[in-house]
Amino acid sequence: MTFALQTLFELALVIIAFWCIFNEDRLIAFEKNLASLIRRKRLKVVRNKALENI
Repeated sequence: MTFALQTLFELALVIIAFWCIFNEDRLIAFEKNLASLIRRKRLKVVRNKALENI
């Protein structure tokens, strides 16, 4: 059973690697979107309610 799972996982990695080779621009766009999402979550802007009422 573990051999079948390992083989399936390796096959998935090979397929993903070939997809990345032929769709490199889409992969780069995905990486940029993911990085900006992480950056936005990490650097969450906190608004000062006292300044909003002015």
